[in-house]
Amino acid sequence: MVIFFAESFNLNAQAGAPLVLGDQIIYYPKLSTKNQSFDQVKTNLSDVLKKVGLIYDFKNKKALNAKDIKGISVLDDRIEIEARSKKNNLSLYFSKLIDSTMVLYTYQNTWHYVYCPSLVNFVFYDLSNAQTLADNIYYIQYPLINKRRDSLIEVFKPLALKYRSLAEKPIVSEEQRKLFVQADLLNQQKNYIEAIKLYNKAIAIDKTAYPSALSNLALLYAQANFFDYAIYSMKCYLLIEPDADDARNAQDKIYEWEGIISN
Repeated sequence: MVIFFAESFNLNAQAGAPLVLGDQIIYYPKLSTKNQSFDQVKTNLSDVLKKVGLIYDFKNKKALNAKDIKGISVLDDRIEIEARSKKNNLSLYFSKLIDSTMVLYTYQNTWHYVYCPSLVNFVFYDLSNAQTLADNIYYIQYPLINKRRDSLIEVFKPLALKYRSLAEKPIVSEEQRKLFVQADLLNQQKNYIEAIKLYNKAIAIDKTAYPSALSNLALLYAQANFFDYAIYSMKCYLLIEPDADDARNAQDKIYEWEGIISN
């Protein structure tokens, strides 16, 4: 087995602190609202959206400043944003928000964003308000995130079983090796997002040629505060290598990330 990244990846790496990328800081949503009712979550959303500074609608390529917003209603299935000009009204269905990989980020000493790619970007003056919005949207997203992760793991299980049954394991191709080496460099430069992209590209070539790639990818996701993806990748690694020397630490990492999400 070829071993990459002996120094740059570490199962004891820290995660959970805000990720600083130049003047950009990426935070993570938490299930701090997990013991609240859905009605309370709707109230939370309604209250915090009254403090939004700007809403950008990606579909229609329109920005609504606070002064352009007449009212915001949080219903059972959507958020209704009534603009002073009716043509700018916006309906955000929770089903669409659930499908989005939400990112909570900020620029130092400036605006704070709750970004749902290709859908909407909420902009706040105050970080605590952005965090509150992200936490409550995450509460709505999380049940489906869990369901989808479990479904993807079930799909992955036959692949892992096949790998474990092979007397001769697959080898890393030269193209994969190139991508892993380039990803390692990006990781050393703390460019975790681009490293994640290269890792996924390499793994897509052959998902089992280098099992440790999955644990490395999990650690990268955690460094970037994408803990749901980190948990999925690490669970896949343990399906392939349940008896690996680092299996105990890998499982403990999953417990750690689940704790970060929940607390």
